[in-house]
Amino acid sequence: MSVPTEALSSLLPASGKQLSARRSGSADDGAVLCNVSVDGDLVLVISQERISVGDSARHILLTRLSVSRQKSADGGSIAYADRAAVSLVKCRGSDVEKEDLSTLVKVLEPGRRNESAMKDLIQEYTTSLKGQHPCKAAP
Repeated sequence: MSVPTEALSSLLPASGKQLSARRSGSADDGAVLCNVSVDGDLVLVISQERISVGDSARHILLTRLSVSRQKSADGGSIAYADRAAVSLVKCRGSDVEKEDLSTLVKVLEPGRRNESAMKDLIQEYTTSLKGQHPCKAAP
């Protein structure tokens, strides 16, 4: 998945030398997890899953990561803070399942907290995701 290099760099440790990413799961199975490490330390986690309709990005960020001080963007489909963000892509229409696709990004120590970079990262990641037409066809 294409991500904004500048935003990602602002969240990773400044002194890092080697970046690696490991993906597990599959969009077809309903959940994908990507762990990003710098110099062997896990610093960023991106998870994506298909969820039932009705939840909100703000609620997911609050209940999954206990982030109460958060901001919204893109009409409420994105919630973010300095250490985490959530976006929702709504899948609707006659040619798709009625569901939402949730993406959650979390920075871990020794990663850096940066609210602006987190907002940029989740917005651009979500734009890239939408470009891949992630909503699955109805059976």
